[in-house]
Amino acid sequence: MKNHNPESPPPLASAELQAERYRQALALHGAELARFMVGYERDEAKRQELNQELQLALWQSLAAFQGGCSLRTWVYRVAHNVGASHVQASLRRFERQGLCLDLEQLQEAESQMLSDQGAAVHSTERRLDLDRILAWIHRLRMPDREVMLLYLEGLDAAAIGEVTGLNARHVATKIHRIKALFAAKHQAGRTAP
Repeated sequence: MKNHNPESPPPLASAELQAERYRQALALHGAELARFMVGYERDEAKRQELNQELQLALWQSLAAFQGGCSLRTWVYRVAHNVGASHVQASLRRFERQGLCLDLEQLQEAESQMLSDQGAAVHSTERRLDLDRILAWIHRLRMPDREVMLLYLEGLDAAAIGEVTGLNARHVATKIHRIKALFAAKHQAGRTAP
């Protein structure tokens, strides 16, 4: 039997440790996760459901967390898996219903939605820019979308690589190219009449 220092707190039971890790994860990364989920679901009600799925998956996964990576990396891995599964399920649902996902139709509907919201909802140019960026991010394929969402949350290429399983140099290259593309689109949007 191990000697236990009477001055140190007793080791936490696994359920208590899981609960503590969960509280810590939400306290440190809850706001980041909420923003991150915006990249996976635009509809508010569906996003709330997705956040609930994420909370459950995070709780369950923390029972197996051994500290092989940072808590932040673990949390984002779980969020990535939940988000990617959500997108795949949505695509399967569209396919089963026989809906065709025509990119031009989606872009037109998205543009119409943004223009309808217009000035009544968006009072500043910064908010419009953020909406454009999110709209562009939603048009990216899943690996690129995830890289940019993690980048916008302040993760560096190495941390993004840990979460996604991509090489850090590859991540840095993706970020650079996508930022250049966004900058060109943003500049074109500002100069358009």
